[in-house]
Amino acid sequence: MRRLGTIAWKYVLPILVAVFVGWYFYKKLDQPGLWNGPLVPQVHWLLVAGLVYLVAYTVWGLYYVILLNDQGAHAPTGTGLRAYFVSQMGKYVPGKILVIVIRVGMLKGIGITRTAVAITAMFESMVWIGAGALVGIVLLPDALWQGLQARAQTEGKALPDIHRAWLILPVVLAPVGLVGLNRFVNRVNRWRKGAGAKQYPRVKLHMVVFGLMFDAVGWLVLGGCLTLTLVGLQPDAPVTADEYWDLVSINGIAYVLGFVAFFMPAGIGIRDLALQFLLAVELQARLNLPAADANALGAILAVWFRVLGTVAEIVVAGLLYRFAPSAARAALRAEAAVAEAVND
Repeated sequence: MRRLGTIAWKYVLPILVAVFVGWYFYKKLDQPGLWNGPLVPQVHWLLVAGLVYLVAYTVWGLYYVILLNDQGAHAPTGTGLRAYFVSQMGKYVPGKILVIVIRVGMLKGIGITRTAVAITAMFESMVWIGAGALVGIVLLPDALWQGLQARAQTEGKALPDIHRAWLILPVVLAPVGLVGLNRFVNRVNRWRKGAGAKQYPRVKLHMVVFGLMFDAVGWLVLGGCLTLTLVGLQPDAPVTADEYWDLVSINGIAYVLGFVAFFMPAGIGIRDLALQFLLAVELQARLNLPAADANALGAILAVWFRVLGTVAEIVVAGLLYRFAPSAARAALRAEAAVAEAVND
C-alpha cells in the first residue's frame, strides 16, 4: 500500500497535472489570429536572454559557494559552481531530493561532512526561494493587484481583503525558521543524549539574511531574462523600466508557486501556469490588449521562457559534468546508486 502511495505521489499526480496544464496551454495557443500576426522570434535577443538566465543562476551558485566555505569547506569557486549547475538536473526528478544527492557526490573531499553539504544545500534552496518571494512582494505592482481583483470580479469572485504581502510572507520567513529549527534539534539532542550528542552543522542567521539580499540580485537578473524574452518575441512591445520591475515581481511569484508544488519536477506546469496568468494580466494592462490576446501572448512567453531556461541548464550542466574530474563523476554515480537503493 505504501509503495502504491509513493508511485501515485511521484508519478501519477505529476503526470495528471502535466496533462491538465498541457491542455490548458494548448487551448490558449490554439487561436488562429495569434499566429497570423508578426510573431517572429528574434534569435539574437533570445540568445542573450539565455545568457542572462545563466548569469542569474551563477549569482545563486556563488551564494552556495559562500555557504560551503562558511562551514569550513575548502571549495574553490569553480568546484562549487560546477556542483551547483550539475545539481540543477536533479530538480527534474519528483521531490527534487536528487539535487542534494548530486551536490553531496560532487563535493566530496572539500573538508566538510556529507551532512554539512546536504544542510547547506537545503538552506541555499530555502534562501533562494525566500529571496524570490521577497522580490515578488516588494515589487508587486499596484496595477497588477488591481487587475487581479478586476478579473476576479468579472468571474463573480473576490480576492481576500488582506494586504498582498501576507500571501507570500511565510515563504520569506521559511529560511529564518529553518535556522531556529536547526538550533532546536541540536538542543534537543544535547538534552536527550548529553553534552557529547551529535550536533548538526549550523547555518548562522546573518548568513541567511545576507543570502536573502545576495540572491535578490539574481532575481533582478532573471527578470531581465524574462524582459529580453518578451523583446525577442514582440520587438515592438514598449518595454520600460516600470515594465521590467513588474516582470521581475511576476517571475519571482511564479517561481515561488512552482517551488511550493514540490511534487512537480522543476515546478513544471504550476510555475508556467502562474507565469502565464500573471503575464496576461500585466500585458493586458500595459499593452492595452484584449483579454484573449493577452492570455495567448502570456502563454507564448511562459513556454519560451521555460524552453530557454531548460535548454541553457542542460547544455551547461552537461558540459560541466563531461569535463568534471573522473573522481567527482564516480562519487556522484555512487551517491545516486545509494539513493536509488534507499528509495526502492
